[in-house]
Amino acid sequence: MGTTYRNQPSVAWVVLALLVPGLQMGTPVQAQDETAAEEKALPAETEKDDVKPAEEKEPGKAAIRKLMPNMPVWIDTKRKMVILDGEICLRRGSLEMFACLRGTKEHESVVAIAADAYVVHAGLLAIGAEQGKPVEFDPEYQAPSGQKIDVLVQWKDADGKLQTRKAQDWVRDARTKKVMNYDWVFPGSYFWKDVSLEAVQKAKEEGIDPDTLPGKMVYAAEGGELICVSNFKSSMMDLPVPSTDANNDLWFEAFTENIPAEGTKVRLFLIPQKKKNEKQVDKASDAADEKKESSTGLSEPMSELPDFSLGTEN
Repeated sequence: MGTTYRNQPSVAWVVLALLVPGLQMGTPVQAQDETAAEEKALPAETEKDDVKPAEEKEPGKAAIRKLMPNMPVWIDTKRKMVILDGEICLRRGSLEMFACLRGTKEHESVVAIAADAYVVHAGLLAIGAEQGKPVEFDPEYQAPSGQKIDVLVQWKDADGKLQTRKAQDWVRDARTKKVMNYDWVFPGSYFWKDVSLEAVQKAKEEGIDPDTLPGKMVYAAEGGELICVSNFKSSMMDLPVPSTDANNDLWFEAFTENIPAEGTKVRLFLIPQKKKNEKQVDKASDAADEKKESSTGLSEPMSELPDFSLGTEN
């Protein structure tokens, strides 16, 4: 099958954003390898009776909302973050992604997420994150752009204690062996249209623009490129620096010593970095923000969520 490409934002994201406040609108898509039993199952290791979804605590007023019933993806509209549950799938070796979709790129990613990429993208838009543009390689390199997004990782250690680290601490420069010190940005991937090569060729022969041909629009990041450390045009989140197979001076690997055991359940927090004027407004309205940046100071953010979603079970 051939493809034609559309890099501009699609009106589909407007529809997806409308899903967020209603939550039940439309037909939920199926998460990768999800089953109906998993959707109805209770968290397996909940330790406290008060560890419940926010919807149960304050019906209709929850700051934390699950985007799809069968996917472990939430948005926190108060603290402006997207929350994802996943599982550590790799501790050693070269990386092209920090986080991929389950069943796609686990051999080169630290974390696998049991969700669809478009749902995560919609969540970022819903909390106000600004989408940029994917990387360009031709005629010359142009770095991916978009709002900077902090990524935090939470998990429970062998003693059951909650741990929080920056995702960068689990990735290191393969050459210098130092922790990766770049921020991720939100280029937002792109859509491609599934059209046969024959149909494209015929359209060209008849003087018809192939982009006008009917075909299914596919979000490119569904190939697995969720949070990348190597530049891909399909990346939902990417690094704003040349990081490709052709750049021998910058490539990354798993920081094995910092990563818990494979199979450990983790929770990711995607937090758009605040702009200078937004920080000033927050300081005036909430004194607590004077003591923390968007990437630090989370106070038990898992307390309003299930212990860990069964959506990440194999």
